[in-house]
Amino acid sequence: MTRQFLTLSAWTIVLGIATSAVPRLGWAGDAFQAPPITVPGGYTIELAAAPPLVKHPMMAGFDDRGRLFVAEAAGENLRRPDLEEQLPNFVRMLEDTDHDGVFDKSTIFADKMTFPMGALWHEGALLVASSGAIWRFEDTDYDGVADLRSKIVSDFGYSGNGADVHGCFLGPCGRIYWCEGRHGHEFRDEQDQVTSAGKAARIFSCKSDGSDVQIHCGGGMDNPVEIDFLPTGEMLGTVNIMFRQRGDCLVHWMHGGVYPRHDQPKVVDEFRRTGDLLPPVHNFGHVAVSGMTRYRGTQLGESFHGNLFVTEFNTHKVKRVHLQRDGSTFYAEAEDFLTSTFGDFHPTDVLEDADGSLLVIDTGGWFRIGCPTSQIAKPNVLGAIYRVRRKGLADKNPRGADIVWRTQTMAQLSNLIQDRRWAVRDRALREFVRRGSASVDVLSASLASADDRKLHDELQVLPVWGLGRIANERARLVLREQLACDGSSIRLAATTALGILRDQAAVPALCALLIDDDPAIRREAATALGRIGSASAVNPLLDALRGQVNRVEEHALIFALIEIGRADATAKALASDNPRVRRAALIALDQMDSQPLTREMVAGLLETDDLELRNTSLEIVARHPTWGDEIVQVAGRMLGTVDLSSAEQSVLSGSLLAFEQNPAIQQLIAKSLADEATPASRKRQVLEVIAQTGLAELPTAWGTQVRAALTLGDPLLVEQAVKTIAATGLEDVGQQLQRIAADGTRPIDLRIAALDVLSHRGEPLAADHFRLLTDQLGSNVPPLRQLAAARCIGAANLSSPQVDDVTQIVGRAGALELPALLGAFEDKSNDDRVGNALAIALLKSPGLASVSVDRIKSLLGSYSDDVRTAAEPLLAKLKATTTEQAQRLAGLQRSLRGGDPEQGKHVFYGRHAACFTCHQVQGQGGKVGPDLSTIGGRRNDRDLLEAIVYPSSSQARGFEGFTLITTAGKVISGLITRETARAVFVRTTDQAEVQVLRDAIEEMRPNGVSIMPAGLDQNMQADHLRDLLAYLQSLK
Repeated sequence: MTRQFLTLSAWTIVLGIATSAVPRLGWAGDAFQAPPITVPGGYTIELAAAPPLVKHPMMAGFDDRGRLFVAEAAGENLRRPDLEEQLPNFVRMLEDTDHDGVFDKSTIFADKMTFPMGALWHEGALLVASSGAIWRFEDTDYDGVADLRSKIVSDFGYSGNGADVHGCFLGPCGRIYWCEGRHGHEFRDEQDQVTSAGKAARIFSCKSDGSDVQIHCGGGMDNPVEIDFLPTGEMLGTVNIMFRQRGDCLVHWMHGGVYPRHDQPKVVDEFRRTGDLLPPVHNFGHVAVSGMTRYRGTQLGESFHGNLFVTEFNTHKVKRVHLQRDGSTFYAEAEDFLTSTFGDFHPTDVLEDADGSLLVIDTGGWFRIGCPTSQIAKPNVLGAIYRVRRKGLADKNPRGADIVWRTQTMAQLSNLIQDRRWAVRDRALREFVRRGSASVDVLSASLASADDRKLHDELQVLPVWGLGRIANERARLVLREQLACDGSSIRLAATTALGILRDQAAVPALCALLIDDDPAIRREAATALGRIGSASAVNPLLDALRGQVNRVEEHALIFALIEIGRADATAKALASDNPRVRRAALIALDQMDSQPLTREMVAGLLETDDLELRNTSLEIVARHPTWGDEIVQVAGRMLGTVDLSSAEQSVLSGSLLAFEQNPAIQQLIAKSLADEATPASRKRQVLEVIAQTGLAELPTAWGTQVRAALTLGDPLLVEQAVKTIAATGLEDVGQQLQRIAADGTRPIDLRIAALDVLSHRGEPLAADHFRLLTDQLGSNVPPLRQLAAARCIGAANLSSPQVDDVTQIVGRAGALELPALLGAFEDKSNDDRVGNALAIALLKSPGLASVSVDRIKSLLGSYSDDVRTAAEPLLAKLKATTTEQAQRLAGLQRSLRGGDPEQGKHVFYGRHAACFTCHQVQGQGGKVGPDLSTIGGRRNDRDLLEAIVYPSSSQARGFEGFTLITTAGKVISGLITRETARAVFVRTTDQAEVQVLRDAIEEMRPNGVSIMPAGLDQNMQADHLRDLLAYLQSLK
């Protein structure tokens, strides 16, 4: 096979060269050209597989023979119904028949699949996670095509955006693991009874036949992708959108762990909690992490052994991650290892071949659903598989192809399990396990000599995992003996293995390890004791909490108490002299399945001097609706305090909302607003709480105090009172709001906010108020004020002359204000004169491209056929805008080069662009849209420009628009900013936040419309847009 080497320099710049030996189809109809790729000096990179051998590879895994099984996409972006109808995707098997490192044979191993995202060869079969289920494929006639397929675990939810099942992965214990995104699961038994269900993301495991499915951990994160295990058994993995301001992370997945997102309380509540959500090991930023691998060899260099490699879809990189222990968990440092400047190079997986080279999988440019990259007129760029290796000799027999495994003696196997080649070691381990009981003494002897030979971690602990898989009584006894081993790696692995086996006889030794010098061993001993469930472990676990433990070790100790579930023994710790022990016992009792916690147990803790214990007590009380009387005194004291920490403010608001139906709490809220001694900061907080209430009708006393707040001199209190009125629908405020709107001494934004409430209630606009609003539509007005004024006009009950005036404004309105202004014509007139005038105005409106064809048709639907016929040129113009958009982007891209980043920063934070009101950079700015701190490192100039000019063309995952239809027929569209158990909060395209009670939602669906206003570019001079683009490109 002719290799395609890519040129190497001090830093290798790849300029792929197609050879005549293998036809390369890349861009449709063209010869495949490898994109520019950079790797460190001293390394080579070559094409290992390219079109037509593969086209859109995604994830992959090797079998014992070195065949590569590739989960591959057909290149179609399909939603679930279409995926299930077409089943377009497949698993491909690649072979390197001449062993030169370049694959030369391709076979479709399994076709007709939904969306396969992983490949694990195990016990003679291929295990694949494909949207909806975990599958097992077997090739019984050895023709390279699976002839047996079975669904071994199902069902899993999915939408088609790839944020669902990934895997499978083999744990050192022999169990099969996989990841599931936040689309939920539902398992049923043979009697069709639901055995497990939930909407949260999770890490699952099962036995190799699909039985004994267990949940390892979970949380509110969007999309866990891949996991790998350290030699000692700890699990780490990549996950996307762990935080609302997007963070794509490396995570230490703990047994029973619950992880962010913090804005997904409903799914987080599916789990038993041990305190705060667990943190990540490393936050890569908004990069779209994908596949990862732990490097086991040394071919890349001795210093690479044990490093992780992580792919970043958005930034076109593979990161090298240095992992270090940090107490009972880890910290990591990441650096670029492989990079590309080509915008459609999208690495989705990285894996180590047996010879120590790295395979990097580039899926190409096909994937768009939920991918916040350009989606206008992009070619379907094909992917490839690349091989990275260090220059020099490579191992010619890395898998031990000449070894006849079944004839090996035990002594020979004992040597092979410590072979320098990790693929040979793995195969030797499997052979020991296959031989079962006869292997135990040999594995035990190997452990006994491990310290003497100073083997590295992986060689030391492999016999532990062999014994854990054999798992007979003799093997368990040997594992128990290792708990006293001098080697910490062996102790840690044996502790983990005995916990997975739930070995009751190990409990005394495991309790002793709770005071081990190594925090990782203490953590894993606690985890093991929880899995085993012995009541004798309760007091040792509680005693261990007296020491200084980090959050991960604390989690392991508390979760063990929860799993053991001995309420009587745990409750005694509520009287401990140590507040950490009392808090841990309180949390454990609250989370036990038997629900043993009583209000009397908590009441005495609400007045403790320990802040953390008091806050935890309040949080727990807030989860029990009948315990409201217990917090009145505590909440009252907090409402009288000027300076509360953010944690205290959160606990106070949560407590007040949790008990909003409690008469005593209702009275406290009203009293705090009426009391002049209540600090203004707390009054604003109480008004915010009222705005978030789920009550169908406000208590009379609340309404009285909200109205009274409109008369106060503090403008911030008045502003919040107006927002609260808008959110709750409080009545009998019309005259007060009219006075605020008419008061020229008030801030303009406050006056508009007051008019907005009146307009949305159908109140007519007085002439001076209408003039105030129309005066805000000039180009010299800050854009968000323009938008607020347009929103108000669009909602108002306008007079006929005012409608005529708005029609004229539509003819000159930009993309920012036009969509909001059109509300003035929706379901409000059937006068053909108005309809004709509107069609003419729209046809010449500069902002026309910001309005969809469907909305125009809806606007004109109430008029006669004559009007709709006259509007045909308008609709034709709209339909042609896609091509025009692409042309305009190309033109702008050419003209907007060479901007000044420093000047662009002023534009970003200036009043005309007002980008900072919705976006953060380095912690400064709003949190409505994605964090842009590193946007320049993951978006090219065209994508950035498209996001500014046509924001609905591509939306970042987690910031997609939705349409909600209520049972009353009301339609609300926008971004779901947060959710509670009772309500969904939607920020609409005009930047208003609307609360929708869950019980009132009849339908909810994605709508593809960004809440970022279109046309911001039209409010800026060309120089300002050029500078803004340069600033965004500089953020890396």
